Amino acid sequence: MFEAQRREDVIIIRCEGELPREELAAVAAEARRSRAEGRLVVIDLKRVTHLHYAGAALLRAIPGLRAAGVSRYLRDLLFAGGAAGHLEMFGDVEEAVRAA
Repeated sequence: MFEAQRREDVIIIRCEGELPREELAAVAAEARRSRAEGRLVVIDLKRVTHLHYAGAALLRAIPGLRAAGVSRYLRDLLFAGGAAGHLEMFGDVEEAVRAA
């Protein structure tokens, strides 16, 4: 499950629970649209317990995407899906928003 919150030129996509491939595709589509509009996009994964590693691959095609609250387990899944090297990872949302 996820929800997108807009703040001026930033969109925060807050995710929760398990993220199957289909839901990650929807997150990626929202992120792609927002990046195309010139917005900073932060995906908050703090409350995510599992994500489909193949769905994570959809995130690697979106330049400038930031992830916050990524556990070691999720980081491993993002690496397995090939997305980790394409995401900037931060401890929390505020840190991700403040980073230059």
